Amino acid sequence: MAAPRRDLWTPTAGILAAITFLVGVVMVSNSPDSDDNNAQIISWYADHGHRVTVIIGAFILAFCGLFLLWFAAGLRQRLRVAEGPEGRLSNVALGGAVLCIGMFWAGSSLLAAIPAGQSLGGASALTVSDVGRYLPQAGFGAILLFSMFGAIAMIDATSVVIYRTGVLPRWLGSLGFVCGVVLLFGVIFLPMIALPIWLIAASIALYRQPEGAGT
Repeated sequence: MAAPRRDLWTPTAGILAAITFLVGVVMVSNSPDSDDNNAQIISWYADHGHRVTVIIGAFILAFCGLFLLWFAAGLRQRLRVAEGPEGRLSNVALGGAVLCIGMFWAGSSLLAAIPAGQSLGGASALTVSDVGRYLPQAGFGAILLFSMFGAIAMIDATSVVIYRTGVLPRWLGSLGFVCGVVLLFGVIFLPMIALPIWLIAASIALYRQPEGAGT
């Protein structure tokens, strides 16, 4: 009987996705506050250091999307084997991850639009403060609200498969349901930490349990 195959790439991608998500969000969060006055917002965008920080954060979130896609593809393969030919929930998990990634990239684009336009595209300095006030809010909405619904689909689908098949430890399924509830409140910023927590936990479980091994 062949020994269980150990896939190191999938959990490694999950760890990297968690790290780049945290670093990227922290960096892009260095954006003007919605309650700043007009002069403060225009002054913020005039600072080259502020703009560069947001641009770098957006690139890091782009890499987060790549790592998350790699992780989700490997996770789907593991879930699909456990589910059988139909693999409906494994498809939901992958689809949720793709939605999450799309929202990461859309939100990052919105957050970096003005900084990148000025620093990289040669655009003139910002003169209309409301553009600088609301564009970042749209970006954060995409990253912290709508992307989290994709993450919830990925996490909850994985948890259901775990409970049905035992493909991964049951504690990961329980943690997933808790994280899914917490992420509903991701728009208030702090609850979004549940996503990297789950990614790290899932990656540890995948490291410790080779494909084809029982719980």
